[in-house]
Amino acid sequence: MSNLTMTEEERKLDYSDLLLKPLPEVDPKLLAEMDLSPVDPEKITSIYDRNDILKPGYLEVENGYAKMPDGSGAVATKVEMPGVTPEMIVWWFAWHGIRDLRYRIWCPTEHYGIHVHEDSLAHRLDISLSLEERGWGTTDVVTEDVGNGPQEMYLSFLSPEAYGYDPELVRNVDALINAYVSDPKTGMRLITFSHCIRKIPGGIEYRSHYWQGYSIDENGKAYAAAIPPGGFPMEVMKANAYHSLLEYTNLAQILPGLYEKYGKETDLTKDFYKE
Repeated sequence: MSNLTMTEEERKLDYSDLLLKPLPEVDPKLLAEMDLSPVDPEKITSIYDRNDILKPGYLEVENGYAKMPDGSGAVATKVEMPGVTPEMIVWWFAWHGIRDLRYRIWCPTEHYGIHVHEDSLAHRLDISLSLEERGWGTTDVVTEDVGNGPQEMYLSFLSPEAYGYDPELVRNVDALINAYVSDPKTGMRLITFSHCIRKIPGGIEYRSHYWQGYSIDENGKAYAAAIPPGGFPMEVMKANAYHSLLEYTNLAQILPGLYEKYGKETDLTKDFYKE
């Protein structure tokens, strides 16, 4: 399976050249910080303490990963994005799932394909809703390599309320992207993640947390969903951590230009073509 080949129709899209653009180097400071992992599981934020992410200031571990006492995994990454706004992030998560190539340009070496689940597409395209609302309750079907080869997964997005966040604390941040990941064949939930976006001078900071083996139920409560016997190998959390740093470093580079051209279009399916 190759994610770098394009159809003739895809080559005509005005963002197609981004698929072959060399990926940027991740900030060496972030890599050095991540290289200190695994960290003490007592220091990284557990899913049960996820509301701490929304409090002012910073957590003890903003870049790191650990195997938790119950065998689950926890990963945290923080990437600064100059020139990016919270509105761009919300738009991106509504927009990129509509076209396979949009997902692949995000992280060309590790993103293989995407489409919005057929049961979610009408909701995602409903222009009577805000961009945030168009994402909540919808599912993207993605094929992604996070260290174990390309795997198809369902990403199901939740509102802050459905994710169990304190509404008062939500006011401290500028955007939130929350989802759980499941196996399309079995329905087994595999991991959940939350991206917390805050404005900083000149851009945003993109703070991500992933919890392997956990999910969120219909009441916004966290629960252990799929922790294997003996727990997750540390390599799973490590691969997730470095993948996150790479994909959000690249997104920071490509997003402002894409948003400038497409961000004002209410129709998420609209594309522009090379002249």
